[in-house]
Amino acid sequence: MAINFSLAQIEAFACVVESGSITHAAKRMNKDRTTVSELLDYLELDLGYALFDRHCRPFALTERGGLLYRRARLFLNEAQAFSYLAMQQQKQPPQTLTLSYDIFTPRTLLATLAEECRCQGVQLNLCYQDRHEAEQALQKGESDIGIYQAVNKSVSERFKWRAVGSIEMGVYASPSLFAHRPVSQLSLTACNQLIPNKGLEDHLARRLQIADRVQFVNDAMLLESLLGNGAGWAFLPAHVLDGRKSHIERIETEMGNSGIVHTMVAIWQPGQAGHPILNQVLDRITELFAAG
Repeated sequence: MAINFSLAQIEAFACVVESGSITHAAKRMNKDRTTVSELLDYLELDLGYALFDRHCRPFALTERGGLLYRRARLFLNEAQAFSYLAMQQQKQPPQTLTLSYDIFTPRTLLATLAEECRCQGVQLNLCYQDRHEAEQALQKGESDIGIYQAVNKSVSERFKWRAVGSIEMGVYASPSLFAHRPVSQLSLTACNQLIPNKGLEDHLARRLQIADRVQFVNDAMLLESLLGNGAGWAFLPAHVLDGRKSHIERIETEMGNSGIVHTMVAIWQPGQAGHPILNQVLDRITELFAAG
């Protein structure tokens, strides 16, 4: 629908109502009386009806004018808020950063990082996706940083990387899945193994795969449900169930409780080196991994 009225006309209308006369409104708006009078006349002409009873002093609103004034004041308040926000953006453009991650990245770390960024006026977008998807997003500029397991080989020339910390992984399952403890490697081999990321590098997949039968589940909630129902066991990062009530527990095995330690790296495009907050966020990620 076309808008036939200007902001100046609506402002003049509201100012005349609040000032009581065209003369006082002109002083308040820092305009000459003729200009304010014309703005009001043209507004009434476009509307097709009078907003004021000009026989009264000070001007009195007509019934229709009274209804429109309340809307006009709300509109002007929104326009002032828009103007303030626009000027703030001109002074300091909003900073955003998109971070890609998968199930291996600690959620508490991400939550802390997002909150700290928010307090600094930075919007941190968090995107759950496997490494292959993340690399595509980085190439397209849809993501700025990815946090994933080190692949123990040279990273493509398309990306820069930094080791940011490590995570420990253990065997997790429903307490009822295995009758005897510690669980033997033979028992693990004979039972269905759930693997949380089909996009793992071959050497990582071989390192994590013990069972003859594997089932890929790239969804954290579904994985937890299957484990809780006794559908199999999984190598999971020790942080996955931190602070959560769950029907899953870490299972003692004959391999010992030392677990498997994965190095985690941050990857980003070389061209991102000039990003105003990239290095700051990378440093903070490293600190949060170190703090555990």
